[in-house]
Amino acid sequence: MPKPTKVRFFVIAALMLMGVILYVDRYAFGIAQPYIRQELGLSKADFSYAVSSFFWFYAIGQMPAGWLSDSFGPRLLLTSYILIWSFFAATVGLAGSLVMLCLARAAFGLGQAGAFPTASAVVGRWMPAEQRGKASGFVALGGRIGGAVVPILSAGLLVAFLPDNQSYILTADQIIKPKELASDIATAIADDKVVPRYKSYIANQFASSFPAGTAYSPEVLATGLSKMIQDKDFYQKQQFDALNSLDKFATVQIEKLRQGGVLPIRDQERLNRHLLEAVFPENVQGLYVASWRPTLFLFAGLGVLGALVTWIVLRDFPGLHPRVNKQELALIIGESEDSQGEAKLPVGEILSCPSVWMSGLSQFCVNIGWLFIVTWFVEYLMEEHHVAMAERSDMIAVPLMVGFVGMLFGGVVTDKLAKRIGLRFGRAIPWTAAMILAAVCFLSCPLLADPWAVTWAMAFVALSVDFSVPSMWAFTQDVGGRYVGVVLGFGNMFGNFGAAVSPILLAQVQELYGWNAMFYLCGVMFLVAGLAAIFVDASRPIKSFDYDIRKSSGG
Repeated sequence: MPKPTKVRFFVIAALMLMGVILYVDRYAFGIAQPYIRQELGLSKADFSYAVSSFFWFYAIGQMPAGWLSDSFGPRLLLTSYILIWSFFAATVGLAGSLVMLCLARAAFGLGQAGAFPTASAVVGRWMPAEQRGKASGFVALGGRIGGAVVPILSAGLLVAFLPDNQSYILTADQIIKPKELASDIATAIADDKVVPRYKSYIANQFASSFPAGTAYSPEVLATGLSKMIQDKDFYQKQQFDALNSLDKFATVQIEKLRQGGVLPIRDQERLNRHLLEAVFPENVQGLYVASWRPTLFLFAGLGVLGALVTWIVLRDFPGLHPRVNKQELALIIGESEDSQGEAKLPVGEILSCPSVWMSGLSQFCVNIGWLFIVTWFVEYLMEEHHVAMAERSDMIAVPLMVGFVGMLFGGVVTDKLAKRIGLRFGRAIPWTAAMILAAVCFLSCPLLADPWAVTWAMAFVALSVDFSVPSMWAFTQDVGGRYVGVVLGFGNMFGNFGAAVSPILLAQVQELYGWNAMFYLCGVMFLVAGLAAIFVDASRPIKSFDYDIRKSSGG
């Protein structure tokens, strides 16, 4: 007898690629956020609205997009979703104001809304029930791969796209919050014991360029700092040896100087500019403001590749694929019918299922905490610990890379537990345990002084969240049946309402109460998510639960 073909694995691989591209496009925006804010003159609160606009429309589009895929087939719809979101990812790179940025991100979110509900429906149609957890883990893993590589790729592209003729001399409009910078310099001059040596050195160098009593206007600030940029002797080892938040280009040039080398004029000016940016990250516009737009354009172009692969590999049902033999088809669908009928929107069945509501609550809380890692973590590292772009990129990548492990093992564990102890606890136990571990990691962050220690705490948060994702997805496939796209969309909708609230809420908490309060808030959200997950029951599909309701009421 012929062996089953393996087309289903190629389908899962195509979905993984879709996930990679989806998260590359989504997270590149967060990596570039310091430079976007600087160029457009946005505060953290302003930028939080641009982040939030994506998630509101991403959330709103979940159920309709899932229903469209269930009704008209995932092949056409998923291909269309990829092309749509890629187009609007490119329009983000054209934004010139906060309003344009919010509109572009909102349209981008709407385009991405159908991706994972459709992917979950594909897993439900293409994989045997006992393999759905692992398959869901691999699809979600694609997203984490994209999220892990995008910081590293972004750092390289931001440098690569910096124009060759880029001026390193500062202009008045490149001084951000001039009153704050003037006060910082004045404080460093008045009492050099309260500031780091390198800041005192720069402040005194600055003061020596102007007569006493000079008002530090933006023009004066730009002139004084530019004079240091043009000074070939500005870098002094004894002054800057404690400054560790430097770009890789700067560290290479410093090593050349320490070995007795002489730098070309442009390399010297660029080094000096990086030194000033590292000392005043919130007040001196970054060089890479000039390169964030082409970086986003390049990432958006990856969607064309993803859409092409999806169209070639995927079919709406296994029985429609010319390369699927009878043995693979029987393995996938078992004794059930490979139904291709029209799917109706099962709103009543969903609304009457408590497990679906508990799943939505858990995902809502998870995303409030999770969004810190992919939005404000980069700002935390730059502002609180003055970590340079290259090292920030490494730190941001670590949690998402560590998450790979959770994603892979989460699928295996939930499938094995479901087989041994049943769907009820086979899905709920991994989900709940992961949420509690993530809560502990967040609550421990205020006790950690080293940025790498906080990074590893975030890595365990990512590990926990990713460990739980296969359980969440498998739950929707267990209870959703032919409505899996809609059920996943319902849970994702609530999860992304949390993601929409998160950037604004976290920004407000941070500005009013500080970073530690933000960590505590995220920890509490994960505790609530774990409590909700305990009550998720994957053993009661939507239809059977709806039947029980009617039966118990005499209907």
